[in-house]
Amino acid sequence: MNAAALSASPSVSGAWAPRAWGSRRARSVAPPESQTRSVSQDDRSIDAALVLRARDGDDDAFRELVERYQQRVFWVARGLLGNDEDARDAAQDAFVRVHRALDRFDTTMRFYTWLYQIVVNRCIDKLRRRSKRQAASLDAVGEVAGEEANHGEALEREELRQRVLRVLDRLPPKYKTVMVLSDLEGIGAKEIAEITGTTHANVRWRHHRARKLFRAAWEETYGKGSHALL
Repeated sequence: MNAAALSASPSVSGAWAPRAWGSRRARSVAPPESQTRSVSQDDRSIDAALVLRARDGDDDAFRELVERYQQRVFWVARGLLGNDEDARDAAQDAFVRVHRALDRFDTTMRFYTWLYQIVVNRCIDKLRRRSKRQAASLDAVGEVAGEEANHGEALEREELRQRVLRVLDRLPPKYKTVMVLSDLEGIGAKEIAEITGTTHANVRWRHHRARKLFRAAWEETYGKGSHALL
């Protein structure tokens, strides 16, 4: 499967939109639970076998890799870029790059760690290309507690989601990246360090700092009486 065919493949460029956000009142904003579960040892073994088959030219094996991770990749990109269109573009581009680089993949490495490195780098590149006004930052995502304390009623999920994304767009990239990977994807600090090329201690510090930045930005935007914090 060449790069042009991959771009045209339904499994890569087709239905990228994630499952719809629920409309019920909720205390948190996060992707579907199935997108945040950790990758098990069995999953890693399956990934390794699929990578080896894909390297040998098995298009079905690569298509299966795409199907296994396309929703998770979309949600990482969505959290970093803040909109569906850019997230779809970044996700598709990431899979095209993965396909081109399969021969160079280090099989001692977890496939999804390598995949997330590529996705995060593509998202950061996109952010850098945005205007200075738009690309001020990329930095935090997490557990969003969502309730309007002043009014005694919970925000609708979609309204809360939009508020969260507006605040996230004000934060710097390195923090937002850690928050997306940790709080949306459920990835541990050690693996985030591998993905982002930094230390375990630095990841933990960035995560802590990102939450404080988000909290401050939220209160500045919506007031201290409003609770919907990462």
